[in-house]
Amino acid sequence: MDLRRDGHIHDYEEVYLPIASLNDHSREILTRAITNVLSTDLAKQTYTQIVDGLPLSDVARDTYLPPPYFRHPLFTDHNELCTDLHTIQLLLWYQHTVPERPRALVELVARCVHQIGAWLYRQDRSRHKEDALGKWRPSESDARFYPKTFPETLFCHPWYRDYDQYPGGIADSVGYWAEARILGGVIVFDRRDPIMEDNDGVYTIADRKRTIYRICRFLDGQVEDLVDFLLSETTPSPEQCPLPILPGPNNGQRFDPESPILRTGVWRDPWERRLRPRTEKDLRNTTSVTNEFNYEPHWDMGEAKERCRRERTERGYAYPGPRVILQLDQTFRSAA
Repeated sequence: MDLRRDGHIHDYEEVYLPIASLNDHSREILTRAITNVLSTDLAKQTYTQIVDGLPLSDVARDTYLPPPYFRHPLFTDHNELCTDLHTIQLLLWYQHTVPERPRALVELVARCVHQIGAWLYRQDRSRHKEDALGKWRPSESDARFYPKTFPETLFCHPWYRDYDQYPGGIADSVGYWAEARILGGVIVFDRRDPIMEDNDGVYTIADRKRTIYRICRFLDGQVEDLVDFLLSETTPSPEQCPLPILPGPNNGQRFDPESPILRTGVWRDPWERRLRPRTEKDLRNTTSVTNEFNYEPHWDMGEAKERCRRERTERGYAYPGPRVILQLDQTFRSAA
């Protein structure tokens, strides 16, 4: 399928296979990797919050930009998890077989971490559906500050909120949030021409305080640490756990999350990030991100503003509907 046909990314059908369909060796590797991730306190806390129904107050605050829904009572009343939550046995379904390349193993693990979070949300076991926290609603004037997924859920990554076009709907938004909390960001990949050199990179889109907001490529050492952790034959100690892996100054290869994914070529699934509407503020035009922390080398700050201007002109004024993920005008199609 040509994803660029007619300038759109078109729907395609995903095929999921049960873990039992893998050969014994591949199944053992994948099971070990997932078990090592689930053994971490970070994974346990993240998934338990989904079952609880609301993020903890300190987790809700741990975003790059201050949460706009600061009047929600969870910030004062939800400082610990409910005490009656239990471990849930999960059936994991996958799209691919386990390959030998580290990048592909990382992708499988990221998809599994995502699907576990989505599965937990679909069980609809929130402990707050009938209490004051669950029933609380903002004033009409404040409602615009809340994510698109509210009031169904506040588990939402700011760059992964287009649930109306996700195969799993809002549950996938929750899955992206869980993935980012556990792994350090949503894991994406270089989907450009596979015959190109150096297209085996692993990238992350984080959302934490004092963390680079852009799409950052993992360093080779970060990928090696993650793979070593996943393949450890014994349960790693907390000191051996590299999670969450967050980008820093040395992660020099970066892309703008605001840019069309067909232009950057960095994504995991073609429906994941719709173009932002022109009515929405572009962070590249704000001082909150145009600084040397997010842009290295520093001259890229000026180029980011130019990319912002050019892309907002190219993309047109329409906010694409759920069946058209990336609506590109003729100018962009010619340049892509």
